[in-house]
Amino acid sequence: MGRLKHYEQQEVLDLDYQGYGIVKPDGRVVFVEGVLPGEIVDVRVTRRRKNVSFGVPTTIHRRSDLRTAPFCAHFGECGGCTWQYLGYPDQLRYKERFVAEVLERLGGVTDPRPLPIIGCERDRFYRNKLDFSFSPTRWLSSEEIDRGEDISDRRALGFHVKGRYDRVLDVGTCYLQPDPSNAIRTQARRIARDHSYSFHDPERHEGLLRGLIVRTTETDEVMVILVIHEERPDLAATFLTELAGAVPEITSAHYIVNPSRNDDLGPHQAHHVLGTNVIHERCAALRLAIHPKSFYQTNSRQAERLYTVVREWLDAAASDILLDLYCGIGSIGLFVADRVGRVVGVEYVEEAVAGARLNAQLNDVPSAEFHAGDVRELLAAAGRAGSPIGRPDLVVLDPPRAGVHPQVIGELIRLAPRQIIYVSCKPSTQARDLAALSGHYAVERVQPVDMFPQTFHIECVADLRRRAGVT
Repeated sequence: MGRLKHYEQQEVLDLDYQGYGIVKPDGRVVFVEGVLPGEIVDVRVTRRRKNVSFGVPTTIHRRSDLRTAPFCAHFGECGGCTWQYLGYPDQLRYKERFVAEVLERLGGVTDPRPLPIIGCERDRFYRNKLDFSFSPTRWLSSEEIDRGEDISDRRALGFHVKGRYDRVLDVGTCYLQPDPSNAIRTQARRIARDHSYSFHDPERHEGLLRGLIVRTTETDEVMVILVIHEERPDLAATFLTELAGAVPEITSAHYIVNPSRNDDLGPHQAHHVLGTNVIHERCAALRLAIHPKSFYQTNSRQAERLYTVVREWLDAAASDILLDLYCGIGSIGLFVADRVGRVVGVEYVEEAVAGARLNAQLNDVPSAEFHAGDVRELLAAAGRAGSPIGRPDLVVLDPPRAGVHPQVIGELIRLAPRQIIYVSCKPSTQARDLAALSGHYAVERVQPVDMFPQTFHIECVADLRRRAGVT
């Protein structure tokens, strides 16, 4: 492959939709982390692909007027926030532009232009869920290495270092989740050290404590989930009981045993230890039960604004059937249920469907029903004899980051709902899917919604209407 290059005195020409700065030494595109347009930088290339390279700045000779001082001491090493050096109003400006460019380049959507972005009221302490990892050998900063200190205890509880699955940054204060998140992490670290519990090493695949998940809600309920490597129910109960005693705001505590080499908790059962079985989130008039493995939008306040866009855009009649694809715990379908005759939710995760059914009961929505199974298979049977899913008039879909499977696109075209509202957390895959639907559906309007301040990630809602005369 050859030696990776180092380029000097390069001007940053622009930002791409993943937040990288763009430089073009020798006419070759290099995507550079942590730089802004107009800056003059030296760049060390860290990896190369066929047509582009990726790099990091080694020196910034001229700084942009847009550059701001990061407010977090861990910024740059932590794999969480990526854009703290750019003020929040400028983050919104770039995100709005990114959505327009991606939809045009990948989806062929030039008209309409996206509506002005809906930003967050608060750009810190906005997340309702954080996943922390235990590690026996925490990441050492360059300053610590230079000082040559003898650090005998390297046990850590925090976030993975950017680009490293095997190294964890021992986090002091995090600005992503509101109180008592920092107190919970601090006390959990203390308890683990006081009792000399072993911290999990992913390379050796040994060590008891793997992770700690903290969930908070707008109703001030707090859930903690301890992830351990092997069946130790007594130890998990002791740990969580002591943690709840140190942080009395905890209202629900569980543990999950994950003996596998990956961090996917989907196949593993959550065990209730103390407090309530679920916590409750408020979304406008809805009351949503959140269980340990529920998927819910990680920014609760913005979720309500996002769902309000969906609700206002629905061209609904009282007799309509609304199909809610990738419905999770049913939040979107239930948010709009009073505008249609029937809501039918589809989701492949059985626990999520159980949660959706519980939420329908909590909110007294008998017109909503939810089905678990492969979305492709359930949709292929929809509208046919024997299927529990009729032919929908309206469809709302909120797929994973990978977007919609081509088979699902084909079934949507077959079912021919008059309106599809597509909620996406990755505009590039949304643009691809809009292009696949474009022969049958026209994009009526697009609304970016910022759910993730201090990062380049953006949520986007697209309103699609069936083209007249298309069969």
